[in-house]
Amino acid sequence: MYIRLDTGIYMVAGGKGGPGISHPKDGNVYLIEDSKEAVLIDGGSGMNTEQIIENIEETGVNPMAIHTLFLTHAHGDHGGGVHDFQDKIPSLTVVASQGEKRLLEEGTEEELGLIAAKKKGAYPKDYRYVHGKTDHVTEDEEVYQVGNARITAILLPGHSIESVCYLLEKNNKRYLFSGDSIYLDGRLSLINCYGSTMEGYRKNIHKLADRKIDALIPSHYRFTMSGGQHHINQAIEALEYSSLPPMM
Repeated sequence: MYIRLDTGIYMVAGGKGGPGISHPKDGNVYLIEDSKEAVLIDGGSGMNTEQIIENIEETGVNPMAIHTLFLTHAHGDHGGGVHDFQDKIPSLTVVASQGEKRLLEEGTEEELGLIAAKKKGAYPKDYRYVHGKTDHVTEDEEVYQVGNARITAILLPGHSIESVCYLLEKNNKRYLFSGDSIYLDGRLSLINCYGSTMEGYRKNIHKLADRKIDALIPSHYRFTMSGGQHHINQAIEALEYSSLPPMM
């Protein structure tokens, strides 16, 4: 199963609280294809990567054509499946920020928030995070080409130690894949976990100003294909006040 969001843009994974097209613990995984080139945004939880591969195949894209996986952050529902994709696609390049690289490669269960998440019941007690490898550390505002489309990395610490949003320019539109950093109605996401800080948001949210975003596409819950910048502006404005901004 998959959901086509626009020409060459597909949601190929997403579990509980989302589309329910893969394992319940998967964050949304997005497939972008342009001019026979393909990339992924995030890698799911690793609890049933085979299902995500099948979903990719259903779109008509050959998984072996995927040359890059862009990681928004290393938490289990986003980074736990990276190792599987690297096993299945040997030529795959994994892109992450410096902070998320360390977590992806050697983060402890405590740093990844898994000890507390398992106590909460958010992950099975026997869930094991298999570390992946980062092939390229992205810089802020670094641009990547996918066929005729462009992806710009925007580093946005806040939800995690060094989360990354990815701005896709394609189909004459601007799509922001925001991971867990920002949601509709300007909602942010802090968790009781290493690296999750209000300070990160305060220092970095301005990077999303004046981007003329059409689609705001987070890793969970609702998305919008139009008027995305309005939702981002709500978050920017909320961070100007002394009270805490709305959270997911």
